[in-house]
Amino acid sequence: MGPKKGSASNARVTRNGQASTSKASSRGGISKRQGARPLKVDRDGDLNMDASAAGSASRSQPKRSNNNATSSSAPIRTSSRNPRPTAKTQQIIQRVINGDPSQISAHRAGRRTDVAPPVILRVQGLKDSKAASNEGGGLKELLTFLERKSQTVGHTARPVRIKKSQINGDFVYITASKEDAQEILKVNNFYFAGATLQITEVPEGLPNRDSTPLSSTALEMKEQLRNVLSTRYDVNAKLLNLSTLGEDPTLNQMGFFRGEATPEKMFKALMAICEGLFKTPQAKRDAVVSISLAGNNINDVSQILSLTDTFPDIVNLDLSRNQFKDLKALQKWRHRLRSLQTLLLNDNPIEVANPNYKAEMVTWFPKLLNLSGIQVRTPEQVAATAAASRPTPIPQGGPDFRDINRVGEGFITEFLPLYDTDRQNLAAKYYDEQSTFSIAVNTHSPHEAGVPLPTWGDYIKFSRNHMKRNHAPARQQRLFTGASQIQALWNQLPPTQHPNLAAQFDKYIIDCHPIHGLADPAGQSPLGVDGMIMTVHGEFDDQELGTTKTTKRSFSRTFVLGPGAPGRNPIRVVSDMLSLKAFKNVPSPATTQATTVNDQQKQQMLLELSKQTGMTPEYSQFCLDGANWNFEQALASFHEKRAQIPPQAFVAAA
Repeated sequence: MGPKKGSASNARVTRNGQASTSKASSRGGISKRQGARPLKVDRDGDLNMDASAAGSASRSQPKRSNNNATSSSAPIRTSSRNPRPTAKTQQIIQRVINGDPSQISAHRAGRRTDVAPPVILRVQGLKDSKAASNEGGGLKELLTFLERKSQTVGHTARPVRIKKSQINGDFVYITASKEDAQEILKVNNFYFAGATLQITEVPEGLPNRDSTPLSSTALEMKEQLRNVLSTRYDVNAKLLNLSTLGEDPTLNQMGFFRGEATPEKMFKALMAICEGLFKTPQAKRDAVVSISLAGNNINDVSQILSLTDTFPDIVNLDLSRNQFKDLKALQKWRHRLRSLQTLLLNDNPIEVANPNYKAEMVTWFPKLLNLSGIQVRTPEQVAATAAASRPTPIPQGGPDFRDINRVGEGFITEFLPLYDTDRQNLAAKYYDEQSTFSIAVNTHSPHEAGVPLPTWGDYIKFSRNHMKRNHAPARQQRLFTGASQIQALWNQLPPTQHPNLAAQFDKYIIDCHPIHGLADPAGQSPLGVDGMIMTVHGEFDDQELGTTKTTKRSFSRTFVLGPGAPGRNPIRVVSDMLSLKAFKNVPSPATTQATTVNDQQKQQMLLELSKQTGMTPEYSQFCLDGANWNFEQALASFHEKRAQIPPQAFVAAA
C-alpha cells in the first residue's frame, strides 16, 4: 500500500513544516511503528483513538477530537523487511477475505428495498488476453479498463464503478449498480489486451462459490481478527477505532506486516469480517457511526477502498496523521460517503502542499459540516441544499382543448384503434417521407401502488431519452424519419390495446392547441401554414413479444399535425413523440392539485424545444418557465408569438 521504496514520495512533512526522510516513509499504507514507547490504552484496556495524544481521555468521541487531532507529530516507522509469508498463509488470508457464503447471503437478504439491487455482469475474454500473464491474472487491469472505457463511451460526467469482482473459470463476474451496469454493457465486443470482451448480464446472480469449510488454521485466524475488532469497538460512542494498526500486537504476531501489500489484505480481511457481523445494512448503520484510521501511513484511499463498500453511511471519519499529499490521493472517494458530516485530515502533507484543499472537499461530500476542526456548513445549509434539489410541484389546470373544425378530435378517435389493429395502414395514411417518430422510456417515474413494475426489454433499445442517450449519433439513430422507417419500427413493438376513447374517456387527458408556421408541403407559402399540436396522456396494455404476458403502462404521446401534401391525406403527422413509463392512473381534472416535473424531464423538454424551435437553450427555458414547464403549452406559445421573438433568441444557423 502506498509508494514503493525509493520513490519520490519518501519525503515527509512534519508539523513544523520541515521535510524529512526516513526508511519508514519508503512504503505507504498501514505499517507498524518501532520504538520502546508503550501503547496507550483506556480504562477498559482498549487502544485509544489517538494513542499519541497523552492524557486525551475524550479521543473516543470523534466530534470532540477536532482540537486534539493534530496533537502528535511522531513519525510512523516501519519495521525492517522480514521474509514474505508462505503461499499457504496467503491463501488462508484470501479465504478469510472471501468470507463465508452463508454470511454473504444473509447480508444480501437484508438489502434495502427502496434502492435498485445491484446487477451482475459476466465478462469473457480475460483468459485469452495478454494481460492474463500479469500478476493477479490481469484482473486489476481489466477492471480499470472497464471503468475507464465505459465512462468514455457513455460520456458520463460521474465515474463508473465496479463494486465487486471474482474470477470463476473462464469468466470474470462483476457487480455494479444498475446505472453503471448499463454503461459497462456498452463496452461489449471491445478489444482488451488483444482479446475481444463478451459482456452479458447474469440475472441468476453469481455462481456458487466453493463451499468447502475453512481449515482450522483459517478459522483461528478469522477468530483472531474478530478479537482485534472487538477490542477496538466502543459500543457507547459507536466508534470503530482502526488507528495505528501497525502497532497492534495481535496483527504483528499474525505476520501482516512482513511482506509487500499484506497490510492492504489485512484491511480487506477486517472489512470482510465486519460485513458478516451485521444482518442488515440498517443494523450496520445503527452500530457504527464513526471510524478512525488515524496514524496508519496511508497515502491513497485506494488502499482502503473496501471501507466505503462496507460502511458507506458513516457520519464521522478520522484520517489524521497519514500521508495524503494531494486531492488525487482522495479522488476515489469523491462520489462516496454521502452521509459524512465530520472528516479529519490534520497532520497530512496535503495541508502544506495544497492549503486550499478544503474548498474542493466541501463539494465532494454534500453533508459535510466539519473539516479538520473547521465548520464548513451548518445543518440548516445542508437541509436547504437538499430541499432545493428536490422537484417542486407545479399547478395543473387540466386539459386545454382548442380544436379547429374538430380536426384533432377526428384524428385521435381514428388513430388509437388503428394503432392497436392496423399500424401499417395507419402509417401509410397519416405519415409521409418527412414525418418523424421517436420513443422515450422513463424507467424512474412514479408508479401505481400494488402494480408490479414493468420490464422494458422490448422498448429500451429504441429509447431516445435524452438523459440516457447523451451523444448525437445515438440520438440520431433513434429518430425514425419517413413512413417506411416508422412502419418497420412499429412492427418490432409489442401489440397494444388502448381503452375505448368514447366509452372510457376518464382514462385520458387530451390537450390540443393551434400552431403556426409549419412547413408547407405544397411549397406555396414561404411563411408556413397553420396546424395543431396535440398531447394524449393515458394508458394501454401490451403483450410481450414471443409470450402471452401482458403489461399495463402509462404513456404520453405528442403529435404535431399539419396539412397533407397535394393528392395525399388532408392531415399529416409532422412529428410523433411517444413517452412510456410505469402505470399510474391519470389524474382527474376535477381533483388534480399538482403534477411533478423532475430535473431529468426538464432537461429533456429543454433539448426537445430547442430542437423544434431553433431557439437557444436560454430562451427555450424562458418559454418553458412561462408555461409552467408544460411542453405543449410552451410550443404553442412559441408558434403564436413567433413574430415577436427577437433574432438573438435563435441559434446562428437559424
